[in-house]
Amino acid sequence: MIQRIGITLLLGLLFFAPLPGSAAERGTAEEAQALVEEAIARYKEVGAEKTFAEINTPGGPFVYRDLYVFVAGPDHKIIAHGADPGRVGDTLVGFKDVEGKAFGDEIIAASAEGNWVEYKFENFANGLIETKTSFVKSVDGYVFGCGYYKP
Repeated sequence: MIQRIGITLLLGLLFFAPLPGSAAERGTAEEAQALVEEAIARYKEVGAEKTFAEINTPGGPFVYRDLYVFVAGPDHKIIAHGADPGRVGDTLVGFKDVEGKAFGDEIIAASAEGNWVEYKFENFANGLIETKTSFVKSVDGYVFGCGYYKP
């Protein structure tokens, strides 16, 4: 009897456990915006070189669940990317999503108050193309951004 209860509990835990990529593992709009604000505060505190190096560090302080900070420089090229430092040097000018939306130009147009940009992009946590909405904010010619994937 006790063994049957144990097996039932184990099966229940397996059945109800969150799956990879579940809503519980996804970042939120509020968390994405907060990461951008934290990156900007760090930039103002220690400068560009140290902040961008920290952002480019895999698993560093500007990566949280499926959220990561990215930064484009005054030349509109990516200079820091929390999920894929290999993107450093890529230009945002004319950058399009899988549906042809030129979201790179919308990111470049970020204001000092910040704006939200929606596009389709690879979720590095699961490899799927999903709808992503990024909060982007311009500071000193740099565009800081972080997006969350919609469930």
